[in-house]
Amino acid sequence: MAVYVNNITVDTGSNFFRDFYLDNADGTPLDLTGYTGKSEVRKHPESVGAAATFTVSFVDRSNGHFRLSLDRYVTEKIKPGRYSYDVMFTDSSDQKSIVLEGMFNAREDYTPISECVKTDYAFTKTGIILENLNSSPTPTEDIITIDDISEYGVVHIGVNFNQCSTFDIGSSTTRDMLEDSASLTKIKQYIELGGVIWFNAEWWNGSPSERNCSDKSNINAMLTLLGTEIRASTDQGFVGNADRSTAPSVVASGFPETENHNASVLWTGGIPVYTIEGGTKVLSVYEKIGNGILFVQGDSNIFSGPTYPTSYYDAFRELVLNS
Repeated sequence: MAVYVNNITVDTGSNFFRDFYLDNADGTPLDLTGYTGKSEVRKHPESVGAAATFTVSFVDRSNGHFRLSLDRYVTEKIKPGRYSYDVMFTDSSDQKSIVLEGMFNAREDYTPISECVKTDYAFTKTGIILENLNSSPTPTEDIITIDDISEYGVVHIGVNFNQCSTFDIGSSTTRDMLEDSASLTKIKQYIELGGVIWFNAEWWNGSPSERNCSDKSNINAMLTLLGTEIRASTDQGFVGNADRSTAPSVVASGFPETENHNASVLWTGGIPVYTIEGGTKVLSVYEKIGNGILFVQGDSNIFSGPTYPTSYYDAFRELVLNS
């Protein structure tokens, strides 16, 4: 397979993609069915360790069409200067070939993305990634997929109205999504750039025979994947009114003063949002991650029906700016 040369210039802190088309010697498109691809940027071809790794996607395999892309959170971390890159394909018989190579010029952008908080979203409402369980009414907000999260200022994952789930691998959409490295990367990028992930679990009652809903160890496994210090407490669940915490960022963000819980998990770690018993037990909590917020809650039916109030959306977005 011939090696093509193409030089690339990328502004650090910006998204990048470029499409390529491969042909056979007779000019017909090269069929890329069964191929996998890998592409790395290195300071020198013989350098140990890559400065960046392209995402290689096959747009139209039968017509030799593939794409190299880098997210802005990756390009931001590349030191401006000249590098080299290549693209290696592996066919179905495990034979490897370099198909593309060239210079990679990283050009400095004046405003790194890490210094900017994204505040403008196409949809100023909560987007819902549904948990794949029955016995739950359909939320009134937009039902979205992982690929839509960058369009919404707040994205809800986990159980929806009055759902119960063990969140186990293979039985939970949320757990499987977080176990998928590509999906988890999208979620973390979204938070880092200023997004809000609203993670909802459901109550547990101590022993497995009494639990009825969420499994504490599986909740904590998902929180570990999300990279937070927040964990489900060993305390029993709670039913009743909770008070807004006195954390300045929470008060300034305008969360309602009280919140009624039907049955909630208690939490440790993070910054409390709603508490009971004089603030000693926490029913909802948040952690600042990058420029965004991970908000964790343990009751899926605290509102009147499967709705996600505008007041909470506004409070979450204020929390991004105030914390």
